[in-house]
Amino acid sequence: MTITFVDGLTDYLSSEHPSIPAVLRWALLSNGLAAPDGSVVFFGFEDAASVPTLVVKAPRLPENAWSLQIEYDRLVELWSLLGDAAVYRLPQPVAMTNINGTSALITTYLRGENFLRVTRDALWGDPEQTLALAIDVAESWRGIMDRTATMLEAGEQVPTDFRRKIEKFRQMYRLDDREKQIVEELLIDVETAAKSARRKILLQGDFWHGNMIRNEEHGKLMFIDWQYSRWSTDVSLDVYLFLLAGSLSVRAKNPVEKAGKAVQTLKQWNKKIIPAYLSAFGKPDGYGLLPLRTGMLMCCIEKAVRESIDLGVDQFNDIVWRHLFAKLSDWPNDNG
Repeated sequence: MTITFVDGLTDYLSSEHPSIPAVLRWALLSNGLAAPDGSVVFFGFEDAASVPTLVVKAPRLPENAWSLQIEYDRLVELWSLLGDAAVYRLPQPVAMTNINGTSALITTYLRGENFLRVTRDALWGDPEQTLALAIDVAESWRGIMDRTATMLEAGEQVPTDFRRKIEKFRQMYRLDDREKQIVEELLIDVETAAKSARRKILLQGDFWHGNMIRNEEHGKLMFIDWQYSRWSTDVSLDVYLFLLAGSLSVRAKNPVEKAGKAVQTLKQWNKKIIPAYLSAFGKPDGYGLLPLRTGMLMCCIEKAVRESIDLGVDQFNDIVWRHLFAKLSDWPNDNG
């Protein structure tokens, strides 16, 4: 299958995209731990080049091609909205096509360092490094949000499935009475905020350091993996997921310990890093940003049920988000 697929890729590019430099070699990203519901990733190299020109994603399961189509459609939208700035922030969408019966998303390759390659101690264990990255992320993301912000038309409502996710959360996990009340209040807060919005923005939807690259040429942050992106009237998921994912980059023996350590990290960050991060992002203009506790709890629910809803399978890390929800329920109900 692999040989047939890459031969088909080469033939497709030479006939449909002759302006792209000829890709003569393909390398398969090998990851034996990759989930069967994820994607196979190929890198395309020109002649003797050591750095790829193209990235190609193909679904391991044909029924998951929808996620690649979403990513392609959103990248096309973003390149249109960002204009000349897009090349500094995003991979360029080349095509969403079918190669010998297999769906394929083709984008340009981004040269730079992914933050997953940075050791935990070197980044999250250094408050100054964390602060600098947080401010850069906030300012970079605010710039993109401002470029995607679009006025809602009269009577327009942006669809949200948060109520469905809350119902799934209740089904998957046993909640105590206090948690049930928190969930009810959270749903009211989210739906109330949506009613007051005047603009919609394009969320990345999986906004964590693993989807960020520091470009080696111009030094700007670039953002990848847009398969969970969607239009929304609230930016909270992206803003707070970055913080939560960073706090979870701790070593722990089990999900309960991991959640506990993450909350302790967040409490330390809340003295300086989180206020600086939120200040750098600034006050949204016409779209929503929930208070810190509310936004973090919303993220926990989203992540705890996402794989189960979208792919029909539960992932090991889902339970971490459930425990993080429980720990964060005691967070002060404000941004202080």
